[in-house]
Amino acid sequence: MTSLPISLPNGFIASISVGDVINVGQVIASKTVPTDEIINVPKLLGVSLKHAKKIIKKIPGSAVIKGDILASKKSLFGTKTEVLRSKVNGTVTRFERDSGNLIIKTSSDTTSKDIISPVDGTVTICNNREIFINTDKNVVIGVNANGDKVTGEIYVLQEEDSYHLNANAIGKIAVSRNFTREMILKGVGIGVAGIIGVGINDTDIEHLVEKKFRTPLIKIKEQDFKDIIQWKGKKVFLNPEAESIIFLQL
Repeated sequence: MTSLPISLPNGFIASISVGDVINVGQVIASKTVPTDEIINVPKLLGVSLKHAKKIIKKIPGSAVIKGDILASKKSLFGTKTEVLRSKVNGTVTRFERDSGNLIIKTSSDTTSKDIISPVDGTVTICNNREIFINTDKNVVIGVNANGDKVTGEIYVLQEEDSYHLNANAIGKIAVSRNFTREMILKGVGIGVAGIIGVGINDTDIEHLVEKKFRTPLIKIKEQDFKDIIQWKGKKVFLNPEAESIIFLQL
């Protein structure tokens, strides 16, 4: 059994509790936010960005209802007035001078943002900061490891050669059957998110410990290598402390 931590951004509230058994795809936290209506005044009325502020009829803090005039402009000879009307009820929150956008926070329409579970498991910790899910499904247990926890996308090296460990691997978890010390140090140097391999010398892992490198590295068994490379382009969670790799299903 290994644990997957999920951090909750500000405003999200957990919708599950400690002890709950959850499934992949289940909503575990949500945040309800007002829907902002964005009106680009220069584009809709055909005026310059500099001139847009001068024709705004509703200042920040003003309440608006459907049909209210938000901005208006007169034709070149002043014989005709073109107006921009609100399509929603709400409150003007701001006018962005650099974009010409008038932002209205709607009074009734809201949208919900959800965080869903990428694994099956049991909730062991749950608060408004983080959720921990214990799981024993889609997990590989390694034989040696070092570094910090990380979530990242699997990037499979085409060859067991440092030449193929290039910029395409930056920010991803590099996977190869064998990793020499040269390859490991190159990966750390270019900024891979993590390293997974079968043929990794324990002395090389000890070298990382001595140098206090925190890039996560997990040495796995040969029988698990095929499963790892089939997860190419998908995300996993590495927990070197538990020597575990969790396949994230979403």
